[in-house]
Amino acid sequence: MLIKHADVLRYIKAQGIRWIGHIERMDKERTVQRITERRPTAAGRIGRPRLRWEEEARDNVSNMYSI
Repeated sequence: MLIKHADVLRYIKAQGIRWIGHIERMDKERTVQRITERRPTAAGRIGRPRLRWEEEARDNVSNMYSI
């Protein structure tokens, strides 16, 4: 067994939440922190916008605490 957690998806989501906390504690000058807070200035593509990583992570947090 590669991972000792029974629910692999729950584990992956928990690690994503853990990573968000790590990024939030970083200095504002760090590259990862700047990329996370960056907002694009160019025009977007036509059609439905893709989910940003941050939005998907927030959904995971809300889903994890509603269980």
